[in-house]
Parts: sequence; C-alpha cells; structure tokens
Amino acid sequence: MTNSLLNLLSEFTIFLKETIKLIPDLLKVWWYLGKRITLSLYSYWKTKLFYDKIFFIFLFLQLLFAVLPWFHYEITFFESKESISLSPKLNSIFILISLLNFFFLGFWKSSWTRIWFFATEMVSAIIVIWGYLEPKSTYYDFVNASEVTTQITFYLFLGSLFFAFLFGYLSFKKEDEVFLHSH
Repeated sequence: MTNSLLNLLSEFTIFLKETIKLIPDLLKVWWYLGKRITLSLYSYWKTKLFYDKIFFIFLFLQLLFAVLPWFHYEITFFESKESISLSPKLNSIFILISLLNFFFLGFWKSSWTRIWFFATEMVSAIIVIWGYLEPKSTYYDFVNASEVTTQITFYLFLGSLFFAFLFGYLSFKKEDEVFLHSH
C-alpha cells in the first residue's frame, strides 16, 4: 500500500513538472491565437458600413441578453430567504434565434438571410410581448406571478431586439443603395 502510494505521488510530481514546463508554450500559443483572431476581426470591422457595425453590436447584445436571466423571485426555506433568478421557459428559442441571427447576419448576408432575420425577429417580438401579457404561460409556471419581478435584462433584450430590427432594416437599405449606385 505504501509503495503504491509513493508511486502515485512520484507519478503526480512528474506530471506537475511536465505541466509547468508547458505553461510558457501554452501562453505563447494562446497569445498568438488571440492576436490573430483580434486582428482578423478588426480588419473585418474596418470593411463594414456604419449601420452594419451598429447592427452587429445590437445582434451581439441581443444574444447576450437572451442568455442572461430575466426574472427574479425570493423564496423562504426554514426562515431563510433565497434569491433565485429565472430564465424564461422558451429561453432556448430566444438563444437559438439570437445566435443564428448573430452568425448569419454578423458575418454573412444574402437575400434569404434578410427574410430569415425579419421573420425570426418578428417571432421573437411576438413571443416576448405575448409573454409580457401572459407570463405564466410563456415565461414561468411554477411560481406565483405576484412574487416574480422582472429584471432589467428583460427590458435590455427587448431594446436590443428593437434596435437590431431597426438597424438591420437601415443596414439592408444602405446596402441596396450602395449596390444600386455601383451598377
């Protein structure tokens, strides 16, 4: 037993030594990779029109606020209060739509992505508004609605949804103008 424990300790020590030797190389690789990604995003960013940049930012914010919890409530267990944050029941729909819109429209545009974007943004807006009017059926169903408070992330998601729609429209309109003037 003592021999196997010493053997295990010896193997672990060798593993730690080898791991520590690799840290500088890993840092170099991550630095290089981070620098390459940042530079390629910067060069991509420079090619975009103003409305495209604002559109890209609001698509990213929409994705960010779709992931964060929207609701908050407190529950008492054995005379101690617990604070709980909730995401909506249909959160996966908002995340999926926001993620696909961010990648499709942030990096690639075509005629079908325009249709996709406006259709999914309208579906998201309808679900969000319906959920605001009927939160028990759309957002949460196991807590008393009077105990739940809406966090600012809900309103920020709603704002990013609206502004992504607006700047998406302006971006597409500007692209069409540039295309018409070039032909």
